Amino acid sequence: MQTTSSMLRSADGTSVGWSRTGDGPPIVMVSPVMASRARGPQLGLPAALAEHYTVFTYDRRGTGESGETPPYAPEREFEDLQAMLELAGADASVYGFSSGATLALLAAAHGLGIARLLLLEPPLVPDPDLEPREEARRRLDLDRADARRWFDEEIVGIPAEVRAQFPPLTDADLANAPAMLHELTFLPGTTATRFGTLAVPTLLMASDHTAPDLLHALDELGAAIPRAVVRVLPGQWHGIADDVIVGLIGDFLKGVTSPATAQQESQ
Repeated sequence: MQTTSSMLRSADGTSVGWSRTGDGPPIVMVSPVMASRARGPQLGLPAALAEHYTVFTYDRRGTGESGETPPYAPEREFEDLQAMLELAGADASVYGFSSGATLALLAAAHGLGIARLLLLEPPLVPDPDLEPREEARRRLDLDRADARRWFDEEIVGIPAEVRAQFPPLTDADLANAPAMLHELTFLPGTTATRFGTLAVPTLLMASDHTAPDLLHALDELGAAIPRAVVRVLPGQWHGIADDVIVGLIGDFLKGVTSPATAQQESQ
């Protein structure tokens, strides 16, 4: 399967690395914290989706091949995603995993023209405290590997037995580490009620073996978002198998119409 990769410029001039593979309805994928096209927890999913869809992946700013233009603001990430949606074309869906899913929700609430949201275990952080961001800055200045360990254990709450299965950190992982500051900026203060007027058809997915707070967030989002569908499937901690995700997405996309498409069909 052929993959095309290139660079684009976001609205503030930041360079963004992206790739396209597959053929079919377009899906733009938003990575979780500190992940990139080359390093992340779902590296096989783009190829699995590309059997049925045109899949666009990109490195979020500050990771992989993408640049980082200070000062950071969530709105700059919305602009990056907007640039990817323009590349993908009309009626593009957005898939997001973990904090990437929450970022996609925030972008949709901000007004981006997302046809459908396909979200796996988006976290909610109702507490608006930004103190963890300052602690992250301090740790990153001293030791990026220690900062990653602290973020994984103290912020994300990765169980020790799960973290023990992670491969050793690479230079690329350490280069991506400062991007944790992005999540520690936009996640605090996120509540389900922020998305109560969201008109975008939304698929909310989770594993039945994930963290309880993630299942609670899924329930809250499912109740708040008017056009949400909630699916909890067998899986592992904070994730389900690629083929299960592809099947859930396929079933969902067959049964929903985006607001833009519905408006066109009514004219």
